Amino acid sequence: MKHKIFIKWIYAIKDEQDGVRILVDRILPHGRDLHDLGVHTWYQQASPSTALKRQLTKGLIDWKNFANSYREELHQQPKKLLVLMEMLEKDNITLLTADREPEQTWLPLLKDLLEARIKNIVTSRSSH
Repeated sequence: MKHKIFIKWIYAIKDEQDGVRILVDRILPHGRDLHDLGVHTWYQQASPSTALKRQLTKGLIDWKNFANSYREELHQQPKKLLVLMEMLEKDNITLLTADREPEQTWLPLLKDLLEARIKNIVTSRSSH
């Protein structure tokens, strides 16, 4: 894969290597303009469903069940990843969240899924 995927807090300093900065969250940060935060696009579709995130927040499911359910949501609707994969073909992408600790969110799961899909595509192309 020639382009990279980064994960950051939306308020983290914008970096040259960020490429396309994508907010992957169901909510917008209060009182802030996305343009001022250096966000190129808001792509809610790849974030966990509101119901799933609520279950995790309320402690109704643990992280492992959340991760499995989130992967299943994306597996059931693979087109949700297609937009991000197309962006990744052209440039680096940075997945952003309003959560203070982005490494403790669903973004690493999303990054892993995207990298696995890209790897599968590259592998299948090279075997033909």
